[in-house]
Amino acid sequence: MRFLDVFSGIGGFRMGLENSGHECIGHIERDTHALKSYKAIYDIKENEYEGKDITEIEDFTELRGGVRAAYRRIPVSII
Repeated sequence: MRFLDVFSGIGGFRMGLENSGHECIGHIERDTHALKSYKAIYDIKENEYEGKDITEIEDFTELRGGVRAAYRRIPVSII
């Protein structure tokens, strides 16, 4: 399967999918710190898509996106 890693963060889902034999055709991440880590972790191919406009991409099987950690904060009360 060919996949586009959307809202990629530092690439946790990419690692799992690639370790399962799937091919990443590109990634999209707007957070500059996460993107810097992503690029340090993965060997980005020359023809791999990197950007913000997914309408430019063709020929992928699955669109995968994660939920940013900032949106998953749960208020905690200590009693």
